[in-house]
Amino acid sequence: MIQLVRVDGRLIHGMVAVTWCGVYKPDILLVVNDAAANDEFHAMTLKLAKPGGVEKCLVWTKDKAVERLNGTKYDNKKVFITCATVEDAYYLAKHISKVQHINIGPEVDGTDGRVTEGKTQISDGVYITKEKFELLKELADSGIDVFAQITTAMPKVEWAEIAQKF
Repeated sequence: MIQLVRVDGRLIHGMVAVTWCGVYKPDILLVVNDAAANDEFHAMTLKLAKPGGVEKCLVWTKDKAVERLNGTKYDNKKVFITCATVEDAYYLAKHISKVQHINIGPEVDGTDGRVTEGKTQISDGVYITKEKFELLKELADSGIDVFAQITTAMPKVEWAEIAQKF
């Protein structure tokens, strides 16, 4: 069962490993990121960040995630997915019908870090462009629960509130 797809440019870090995994208690922490999956060293360092209590940390490309998660092998496992961008989350949701919840956290813009210029703030620390809003709107309109939230302790910004900003 896919519990949540979280967009977070840092993929795995303290908040994901401790806060999000502490609340969701997944069996599998899945990083879906083509660059990381194709870089053995990067994949290894992400796997080292696996929090206690999580059975496995996997690092897959988007295509591998689609192939594997559309099968039945992981249906009885709680899977928490983290990906770097709204576009990655969109791709997963369009290709895996089991994706029902998408949490928008902070993206990272390449080597520039967290860029806010030209973007709209949808939650504390979370900024997106109009183009990304349109992708998320398509998903929300299809029935997927799209929301923004930095940590589980912070207020959840529901889709209706996000949509009012655009």
